[in-house]
Amino acid sequence: MGLECFKVRYGRTLISFGPGSVESLGSWLPKFRRVYVVASRGAARVSGALADVERYLRASGVGYEVFSGVFPNPTASLVDTVAELIWRYGAEAVIAVGGGSTIDVAKIASVVASCGGRARDYLRRSRDVCGALPIAAVNLTHGTGSEVDRYAVATIEETHEKVSVASEHIYPSLGVDDPRYLVTLPRAHTIYTSLDAFYHAIESSTSRSSSPLTRSLAEEVVRLVSRWLPVAVSNPSDLEARYWLLYASLLAGIAVDNSRTHLIHALEHALSGLEPRLAHGAGLAALGPAAIEVLYKEVPEVLHRLLKYLDPSLRPDPEDSSKAAAAVRRFQVEVGFSESLLEYGFTADRANEVTSIAFKSLGYLLSLAPLEVDEDLIKRIYLNSLR
Repeated sequence: MGLECFKVRYGRTLISFGPGSVESLGSWLPKFRRVYVVASRGAARVSGALADVERYLRASGVGYEVFSGVFPNPTASLVDTVAELIWRYGAEAVIAVGGGSTIDVAKIASVVASCGGRARDYLRRSRDVCGALPIAAVNLTHGTGSEVDRYAVATIEETHEKVSVASEHIYPSLGVDDPRYLVTLPRAHTIYTSLDAFYHAIESSTSRSSSPLTRSLAEEVVRLVSRWLPVAVSNPSDLEARYWLLYASLLAGIAVDNSRTHLIHALEHALSGLEPRLAHGAGLAALGPAAIEVLYKEVPEVLHRLLKYLDPSLRPDPEDSSKAAAAVRRFQVEVGFSESLLEYGFTADRANEVTSIAFKSLGYLLSLAPLEVDEDLIKRIYLNSLR
C-alpha cells in the first residue's frame, strides 16, 4: 500500500493529509475575494509550499498579498504588524504557510484583525476573543499540531512572557499536512519538531485532564516517532518517514487539544521567552529527561505504555524512573540531539528568574501536571537539565 491521502474532520477543522493534499486549497479558496498569506521566512519558499499556494490563488482568481517575515518564537509586536497588514488589505481569510510559529501568528493576527485591540490583550486574557477570520494552515513541520488545535503562542517581549491564546474561533477551517514539503526541513529542525510531538504525547498522556483516548493517541505518537525519526535523520528525502512523522504530529496535536501540556512546556516557554534563539523543541528536549524522571515516579503505568518503545526492559514501576529518563536521553542522543541549555546562557544562577516566570505566567499549565508543582520542583528540574 502506498502513502494514503485522506481527509478527516476534527471539530471545526478539515484535515487534508498526504502527498498532494495542498490541492484542497482549490476548493477552499472560491469562498473568498481577498486572502492574506502569512509565511515563514525560509521554509515556505525552500519547500515549494508558498509557490504552490500562490499557484492555487492565481488559478482561483482570488486577490492576495504575502507577508513572509515570520520568525521562530514570534513576538506580540510581530503579530500586531501582521494583523494591521491583514486589516488594511481587507482580507476575508488568512492562509498560514509554515510551522507552528507561522500558524500561531496567523491565528492571533486573524483575531486582532477581526476583533480589534492588540495581541497582548488576548495573550494576557484581558480581552475576549470575539471571532477570527477563517484560516487555512499549510503545515511545514512534523511537530506543531497547530494546524488542528485551538491554541496559539507568542511572546510579550517586554516581560518575556511566552503565553497562549486559546479559543474555538482559531481552529483552522482547513489544515494541510503534505509530507512532500518536509523533505527540505533541515536536520536540526527535523529533530526539534519531532521531539516536540514526542513531548506533546508525554504531557497530554500524563495531564490531569488526560483520557483513554489521549493516552492511546500518545502511545501511537511515541511508537511512530521512535520508529521513523532515525530514518528521517539519516535519509532526509525519505517521504515515508516524513509521512509517518507528520501523522504522529497530527495525532499529538489532537491529544494536546484535548488534554493540554503541563510541566515541560511551561518551563520551556519560560526559557524561550527569555532567549528566543532557543528552538521550542530543543528546549523541550533539554528539559525532558529530568522532567520524565519526576513524572515516571507519579504515573509509571501511563509512561511505561509510551516509553517501552524506547526501552522494552522498562517496568511500570516508580523505581524505574531513572531508567526511563536515561532511555529518553539515549534516544535523543541517538537521533542527533546533543544541545545544552548552557549554550543559550542558562546557568544555575538563573534558576530563580526562570522559576518566577514559569509560575507567574504559566501557572495554568503547571496546575495540569499529575503532581503538586512548587518552586523547588521547577528549580530542581531546571538545574538537573543543565548538562
